[in-house]
Amino acid sequence: MFDGINQGMYLIVGVVMLILAIAVKPLRKTLGLLTVILGGLACLTGIGIIIGIPMILVGGVFLFV
Repeated sequence: MFDGINQGMYLIVGVVMLILAIAVKPLRKTLGLLTVILGGLACLTGIGIIIGIPMILVGGVFLFV
């Protein structure tokens, strides 16, 4: 299901989103808030804390920088 082509596509989309988020301030604020909210939702489960806390930190950087 997740072969090399799909993973490469996700990586390219992620890098493009990161570049856009850094370049455009309103988009950076929106992605930051979305990342904080999704990180908080991920923290509701025990395993999700491993992913949720870094998401909250990255979202905070996007939101306040």
